[in-house]
Amino acid sequence: MDCLPLVSTSEQDQPVFPVADFSSNVTGGYVPFSVLFTDDSQNSTSRVWDFDNDGVIDSTDKTAVYVYPVSGAYTVNLTVNNANGTSSKLYPITASDRPQYTLTEAQITTNKSNQTSPAIYGDNIVFFDDQGGHYNIYVYNLSTSRESQITFNDTYYNTATGPAIYGDRVVWQEYRSTIPGVWDKADIHMYNLSTSTEIQITDSGQAFCPDIYGDRIVWTDIRNGKADIYIYDLSTSKETRITTNESYQGDPSIYGDKVVWQDSRNGDGHNPTDIYMYDLSTSREIQITDDDSDQYSPDIYGDRIVWADWRNRGWDIYMYNISTSRETRITIDKGSQEYPAIYGDKIAWVDSRNNNPDIYIYDLSTHVETRITSNNSAQLNPAIYGDRIVWTDCRNEYKQNDHLYVTNKDIYMCTVSEAEPSLKAPVADFSANTTSGNSPLKVLFADRSTGEPVYWLWDFGDGIYSRHALNATHTFTKPGKYDVSLTVTNENSSNTKTIPEYITVSAENHI
Repeated sequence: MDCLPLVSTSEQDQPVFPVADFSSNVTGGYVPFSVLFTDDSQNSTSRVWDFDNDGVIDSTDKTAVYVYPVSGAYTVNLTVNNANGTSSKLYPITASDRPQYTLTEAQITTNKSNQTSPAIYGDNIVFFDDQGGHYNIYVYNLSTSRESQITFNDTYYNTATGPAIYGDRVVWQEYRSTIPGVWDKADIHMYNLSTSTEIQITDSGQAFCPDIYGDRIVWTDIRNGKADIYIYDLSTSKETRITTNESYQGDPSIYGDKVVWQDSRNGDGHNPTDIYMYDLSTSREIQITDDDSDQYSPDIYGDRIVWADWRNRGWDIYMYNISTSRETRITIDKGSQEYPAIYGDKIAWVDSRNNNPDIYIYDLSTHVETRITSNNSAQLNPAIYGDRIVWTDCRNEYKQNDHLYVTNKDIYMCTVSEAEPSLKAPVADFSANTTSGNSPLKVLFADRSTGEPVYWLWDFGDGIYSRHALNATHTFTKPGKYDVSLTVTNENSSNTKTIPEYITVSAENHI
């Protein structure tokens, strides 16, 4: 008989159990494959990461970077705890053998004037050039190796806002003067390479930062006393105002029916800015980012939007996939990564991790990051089309008056192509100083592999592994027959050799 009455338990008295959850910036890539993991668990007080599910704790940090040096299918295991219990989550990661790239660099401009802010489409590269004493727009054709000047105006160009090109049409922002010597009227102009004709797109005198796709030109316009996004359709000669918000909208980019820009409506003044998108086919505006830090310099190709992001208290490149509504962090280096450009599966940006601005690319299809430039000078303003990346390069300074060094900006280009690997695939092989004996049996294993491996993984068949060891010593403590395998890796690929029942351990004799 129970004399105690039944009582209800309040929610405050209910035990709170942990719920394991985590995310990664990528789920597959080429070795050595670097992945950023973030613990998103609820109600946990501690955590342990096992990034390859081998029973060994690899980290206890909330965010951790792990490098997979050997190709294979791995399972990540996050286990979290609190006073009431434990929770785990498993997730697969795939590391593949790295492809090899050939980087072919070419200097496009060679004169001692300054060329800057390039854009590329097909075989045509357009840029600013001050060889006539002030900047004008030039075009270089890669198929004919011919350079042509396309503007001859005694006007002013803001070289921070370069020309844009699509097909045979080039658009730019140009300042003209209504008062002698005062560049007070900024408008968008277009030049048709096929017809050698120039037309003025806007007459507001307050138009900046143009981009073009097909028959559509977008820009930022402050004719209403604030910055709005406008669009002009060349096929209909119709101009349309896209944004009406009272805040600042700027730096637009267009692809197909979609226009993206940086927008300050959620901040104070011009900062911080978020990325917004407008779908011309549905007349629908969408907020892409909602982080309270700065996001700026968006670019778009297909369903992918890229931008520079300050949420980690350093500039990183992020991407948003419109079709999946998924956001991905592309760069994880602590240096500054800014000014992204995207074409197809490749993203290019300016990277300061080497203490000077370099050009890097990331291939979304292979999850491989590649450093394009290694010169100690500054490389800026990347643009990409297909497998070609162009940029502004400051390496060619020259001496003037025998003592003064003058920085000379040129346009450079790199063509990225897959190539046959410089190293052959490794072939794993090994030997042991003894293959049988009584327990405990101590065995020295020696690597005999070919192909210049840089990573070794030994599996002794008893649940024990050895990493990074060219040669390994292992003691077998229990009687039995053990399969031994060695996996070796170089920059090309991995290879594994397994010898079944290679080691025989007998029970210790007691006489």
